[in-house]
Amino acid sequence: MTKKYNKNFIIQQSAKLFYYKGYKNTELTDIFKACEMPNDIFYKFFSSKEELLIAVIKYHTENLINFFNNNVDDLSIQKFHYFFEKYFENIENNKFHGGSPLGNLALELSDINKNIREELVKSYKKIELRFSFFITTLKYAFPEKYDKIIPETTARILIAMLEGTILILKTEKESSAINDFFVIFNSIFIINEIDENNEQKNDEEKKSQNYIPDIQNEKNDDSLPQNILDNAAKNDNIDQEIGEIGNSNIEENNHFDENIYYDIDSDSLINVFNNLDTTPKNDNNNENNKK
Repeated sequence: MTKKYNKNFIIQQSAKLFYYKGYKNTELTDIFKACEMPNDIFYKFFSSKEELLIAVIKYHTENLINFFNNNVDDLSIQKFHYFFEKYFENIENNKFHGGSPLGNLALELSDINKNIREELVKSYKKIELRFSFFITTLKYAFPEKYDKIIPETTARILIAMLEGTILILKTEKESSAINDFFVIFNSIFIINEIDENNEQKNDEEKKSQNYIPDIQNEKNDDSLPQNILDNAAKNDNIDQEIGEIGNSNIEENNHFDENIYYDIDSDSLINVFNNLDTTPKNDNNNENNKK
């Protein structure tokens, strides 16, 4: 009986190999072996290893966005918070091995492969636009709380924080960096509520007495997250730039093969995380047997 080979299966197996070994350290023969297929079958689906890598990048991107959509299905900061919790939980469950699927590729290839760097830029932009859309909708739904937040900038900050946190988790092999992430996350999304309470108190003080504003103290009371957002607001062209990039991405993505997008289990972040801890264990067992 002839075995049927599937393009999606090749992408999934390759994603695991790239995640574990790195793109450059993974040979095509490794992919043939993992997929249990003759090499001529590979070239029926992909013209080169780089074309396969681009499909893997899109695979990771769509998995992340699908995971976001499955967990953040209404305008809830709690669910947005939970999305990041589950993301980090996958890293913890994998014993902090591997790190970020997209971040690893960015670190490995951005400086040496222009085509892959541009593909990674499009992927991060797609994730950023998804975050930004949620934050924008939240802002207009609850202007009294989130009016001062700049959605595009906040989305970029969150992605940078996410990737930076995963890098620290991968390096330190313990979870304290997750707490640091949520300290900043909570500061960003409750800061306007704090400002609102302060303004109410100030209004009450003004009504009860002749009030002279203390400009110096007000400047010193600014918290870090709001300073970041206020400084970013000085860029008057940010909305236009984000929109132009987003539109260009849509045009460039028109030729993409939609077959590379996948539905995933909402309980799992990214398929590449599944069973990743089996390889290190097997390697360790082999070393112990040799001894």
